Amino acid sequence: MTDKRRKTKYLICFMAVWTVLMAAAFYFCTLKQGFHEDEYYTYYSTARTNGFYVEDGKWMDSETYRKEFVVLPGERFQYGLVKQVQSWDVHPPMYYWVFHTAASLVPGVFSKWIGLSINLLFHGINLILLTYLSYLVCERSGKTALFVTLFYGLTPAAMSGVVFIRMYEMLTVFVLLCAVLHVRAVQRLQSEEGRGEKLPVVRLLLPMAAVTYVGFLTQYYYFLFLFFMAIAFCSYLLWRDRNLYNCLRYGAGQGIAFILAYLTYPACLGQMFRGQRGAQATENFFDLSNTVTRFRFFFDLLDEYVFGNLLSVFLLLIVVLALAVYFRRHRRRADVWSGEMRADGGGQSGGMRADGGGQSGGMNEDGGWQPAGRIIYGMLLFTAAGYFFTVAKTALLLGNTSNRYQLPIYGIIILLLFWTIEGMWQSLARIRHRCLPAAVAAVCLFIDLSGLHSDRVAFLYPQAGEAVALAREQAAADIPVVYVYKPGEEWCVWAVADELMEYDRVYFVSAASEDAITEPVIANADAVVSYTPRYDDLKEEEAQSMRIASGNHKLSWEYLQYLHKYCIESYHCRERRRME
Repeated sequence: MTDKRRKTKYLICFMAVWTVLMAAAFYFCTLKQGFHEDEYYTYYSTARTNGFYVEDGKWMDSETYRKEFVVLPGERFQYGLVKQVQSWDVHPPMYYWVFHTAASLVPGVFSKWIGLSINLLFHGINLILLTYLSYLVCERSGKTALFVTLFYGLTPAAMSGVVFIRMYEMLTVFVLLCAVLHVRAVQRLQSEEGRGEKLPVVRLLLPMAAVTYVGFLTQYYYFLFLFFMAIAFCSYLLWRDRNLYNCLRYGAGQGIAFILAYLTYPACLGQMFRGQRGAQATENFFDLSNTVTRFRFFFDLLDEYVFGNLLSVFLLLIVVLALAVYFRRHRRRADVWSGEMRADGGGQSGGMRADGGGQSGGMNEDGGWQPAGRIIYGMLLFTAAGYFFTVAKTALLLGNTSNRYQLPIYGIIILLLFWTIEGMWQSLARIRHRCLPAAVAAVCLFIDLSGLHSDRVAFLYPQAGEAVALAREQAAADIPVVYVYKPGEEWCVWAVADELMEYDRVYFVSAASEDAITEPVIANADAVVSYTPRYDDLKEEEAQSMRIASGNHKLSWEYLQYLHKYCIESYHCRERRRME
């Protein structure tokens, strides 16, 4: 088969895999019914009009409430306001600028598809970049690259990243771009043409600086990935050049990128080191007592949501293959020595090929990587391990939703695992079975589909669709709604924004008091829907709930409708309802 036909066949296979993975991602986007509170913040902070100034004992109409989540026709493309709002929080503005641009194209619209369309775009780019990175790393082994992408693209962790309307899919783009650029640099410098070559400015240093600028302004976790990648890359440059010249040029490019990022967004340093999350992350990092607990927490997430609780099996397989490679090399060396003795120095008999032929995935026939392969493998392994450990020490522990923090390196972890297994397997098995690729694909699909079938995809909130439908039904019946908020936590009122938008207006009252709610509309209603705050003390929850009945003696019965993260949704009525 000619190279042209081989490339055409590979592109067709890649497009088929990419299409299937994108179709799967789109399918899970259609299943998304509700929003995480951070997703509401994405809409609010990029479309903010006046801000939520909730007043005790005041009504807020739905239009006033809703316009805080949509870009109004006269407020399109206001990037300065978006940056200002982010400076009050803990994140850089790049993702929010992208989101604001998309929302500005459809002014007045609140829809999950604004955020999901951005995620789908970046996810599609991520699949391309991961395939290309795998193709480069695995010595242009197209099959391995496709297996890596196929496995990653159908993991519950990857699907959760697509349906979570935040900056992590965008962050993954720049993490993978950073890895691709550094891998290409090593391969170029290790080639014959790159011997003694300086790092090219236009083809390497400038793209690296551009990626750093945008990546850092997307999410500060990019800095962690770059930090470990830069250590590994500069160590390689020092080993190769035996001088600091290329390291200084590389550092200067990255330094310029960070200076430009600071000039663009001066609040970045305060958010990283002095803000609430920065101080919390620093405290967690230097607290040695939590190291094992935190590492185990994120290791378990990786095991369950990426490898289907089979990571230990993969690691055991690597150990077994490593032992097999070791003993095979030891035996072959003994055969070479005995053959040379018998031949009286007349050449190798049954020994190894001097050129290390038959390499696959950057490995020699005897299981040792080529020089460039060893450098790239060590660089990616050091970077991924450093990022994983640092994030595990500093990130928030939020159950399965914490997968988002490690999402940018999940594809690289899969690549390293597959590359290790494939390289050692090929060094042991001289005969390549035709059915082996199909068997590997079947194992990948089995693990992924089992995880997807087990409802491990986060951020879908299937119950939210029913809650919104019920709110729409109650709003049509003119049932008034009361939201009781905790003082100092007024922001929680957006955690059920999709439901509150269904009502014509909402009555807000502070939980600082336990007095009866005597607002005439509430006091004279035949039914009332209430959202009361959750407390550790059940008596406090009951006291806030009783404020409705205390002001309206006709409402003798109270029924729990939904238990939300920050509040309890209840239905108060005059007569006992017949339970379905």
